[in-house]
Amino acid sequence: MANPAVTFDSLNINDGSAYSILPDIDLGATEVEFTEYRSYAGTVTQANVSTAKLVQMVIPLKIAGSSVADLGTKIAALDTKIDGCSPAAHKHLVFDGVTYDIVASPHVHPVLTQSYQNKFFVHVDLVLNRLP
Repeated sequence: MANPAVTFDSLNINDGSAYSILPDIDLGATEVEFTEYRSYAGTVTQANVSTAKLVQMVIPLKIAGSSVADLGTKIAALDTKIDGCSPAAHKHLVFDGVTYDIVASPHVHPVLTQSYQNKFFVHVDLVLNRLP
């Protein structure tokens, strides 16, 4: 069975060779804040105040390369996509046919382990902030 395509600004982050999505994906949920209003009659009404907060997504990834330098290049390619994100010029993540608008997000931070240096792969959490 082929891996479903998951693209982040045209970069396939689930191609099964360079990038593979691991279990426990958290696509985030929009937090809806309510406030209560009391009417003159004494009844209480709730109103939606805000859904404009950014929603954090966490996508566990395995990034693999053919050498330490190649692995570094693949991590840098992902960071370059993240650098292009901003509230004014957001990027798109397409996951299972759903498009998410990604804005400012932190770089991936690989942990330098024996797997990084000897087997040329690393597990990272891709943390993306999206619009609700």
